Amino acid sequence: MDLIGEQNLRQMWDDLAEVYGDKTALIFESALGDVRQFSYRGLNEDINRTANLFHSLGIQKGDRVALHLDNCPEFIFCWFGLAKIGAIMVPINARLLCDESTWLLQNCQPRMVVTTDNFCAMYQGILAQQHTSLENVLLISDTPCPGTMLDFRQRHAQQPATLLHVEPLSTCDTAEILFTSGTTSQPKGVIITHYNLRFAGYYTAWQTALRQDDIYLTVMPAFHIDCQCTAAMAAFSAGATFVLLEKYSARAFWGQIIRHQATITECIPMMIRTLMAQPLAVNEKQHRLRDVLFYLNLSVEEKDAFISRFGVRLLTSYGMTETIVGLIGDRPGDKRRWPSIGRPGFCYEAEIRDSNNQRLPDGQTGEICVKGEPGKTLFKAYYNRPDATAQAYDNGWLHTGDYGYRDAEGFFYFVDRSSNMIKRGGENVSCSEIENILSSHPQIMEAVVIGVADSIRDQGIKAFIVLNEGETLNESAFFCWCEKKMAKFKVPSLLEIRQDLPRNCSGKVIKKHLK
Repeated sequence: MDLIGEQNLRQMWDDLAEVYGDKTALIFESALGDVRQFSYRGLNEDINRTANLFHSLGIQKGDRVALHLDNCPEFIFCWFGLAKIGAIMVPINARLLCDESTWLLQNCQPRMVVTTDNFCAMYQGILAQQHTSLENVLLISDTPCPGTMLDFRQRHAQQPATLLHVEPLSTCDTAEILFTSGTTSQPKGVIITHYNLRFAGYYTAWQTALRQDDIYLTVMPAFHIDCQCTAAMAAFSAGATFVLLEKYSARAFWGQIIRHQATITECIPMMIRTLMAQPLAVNEKQHRLRDVLFYLNLSVEEKDAFISRFGVRLLTSYGMTETIVGLIGDRPGDKRRWPSIGRPGFCYEAEIRDSNNQRLPDGQTGEICVKGEPGKTLFKAYYNRPDATAQAYDNGWLHTGDYGYRDAEGFFYFVDRSSNMIKRGGENVSCSEIENILSSHPQIMEAVVIGVADSIRDQGIKAFIVLNEGETLNESAFFCWCEKKMAKFKVPSLLEIRQDLPRNCSGKVIKKHLK
């Protein structure tokens, strides 16, 4: 099945502008509440201006340009403007510090970076280094640009709204290099093609049953795969309206859902927990949400409480950067089975395999392996890492590194990442299972567990907890509660109470920073 044919991202936007014209494509709300709105025709013109700007600065097909941006319309301009001339976007996690950003730049050697005042000082320092690939820094700012930096908005406004340079493009051309979050190891650059992004749009629009009259709201970072392939590409591919929020605020988020009349949104566990901590509002069920896309992990108690309070329905989706989309998930119009992560969607296969790479029968836990087509429905390769690419792929099958099992009806269940399993006295213990149990404690807002060295039992279990505001909990009460809630071999042996936990851009806890 070939859904895309030869339609690259340039053709996509030209077609969208022609078909939907003045229909609202993008609504952006800043952290201060300022709103900017773009039609499909107008957004395509801004994308063309951006493509012309890059080309006027010497950016050619195959060149890499980094984007170090928080959520903003200019991210969308640059993403597709670069694609229109065959250049490659390299999104940089906006939470990274100087050394981490420098590592990514050295890894992929972009010719320039687009950024804002928030990161201006960092790039002034990087430009001063003798060994940098950066030739220019395009600054999105309301004030005059310092030094040799270029004013993005001024130069953008000077460009014509029609594309001046039409480069031959193929759907197998690289559109971006998206680095993994690096929660357990050094980040790897995931090569994503024009075909990958077009397919992602059609796939997730199918999965969420998107229509032209839908309003898809997200607060996920634009530099992350979820925002790009699960939200933006899906909304645009369906001719829907995409609402992008600059920042997540637990106090403001549900009001934004209601005010923008969102019909689809997405939440991670951290968002659900902080939303549940907000005071009750009389209008919080007066929304138009059809589905809330949900990503692992959440306890049954938390799930039930969230659904009951806000009157929503969760649509579970499982994927990773390398799979482009949530290739296993709930299907439109089909039954859902908690806590299953769903069933494979069209163009994909999935199996559970053992350590010898043999398929396991239903009910047995092993590695989740998925099959698609590299460069089309799965990522093309790791950038400059043929060794890692070969290790990930096995005759078309991608080894996810995640543990799970399948039931007799084909529903898959996520157990944990292989790197998140603890070997304790001969027993395999899932960190996620323990974390879900601990999160059900009435005084605990969030919990994370890791494996630590134990000379007797292979590994011990250390729990890090964040308490609800104003709560206290001593160690003896904590361990006593645990002994009543879980098998003895699962009870943590160590406890650390913290004010917060280290996180990446998508809200996942970075466990390597706890070790």
